[in-house]
Amino acid sequence: MTATLKADHLAPKFGRRVRHADGRLFEAGGEWVVLDAFYRRLIADGDLAHTAPPRKARRPKKGTSA
Repeated sequence: MTATLKADHLAPKFGRRVRHADGRLFEAGGEWVVLDAFYRRLIADGDLAHTAPPRKARRPKKGTSA
């Protein structure tokens, strides 16, 4: 049986500074990461949380002023 890794959008809980496995700090708004054992442990410990990805701003339709 093989394990399938999936990507998810995670963000640090309020007031926490969390590092990636390579030492970089997570952005406060969250980032897309592949859920491996390292990130699953941070979620279980309460350091990271699943979040909705930010929505892209819509461009105004042609011919209208914004």
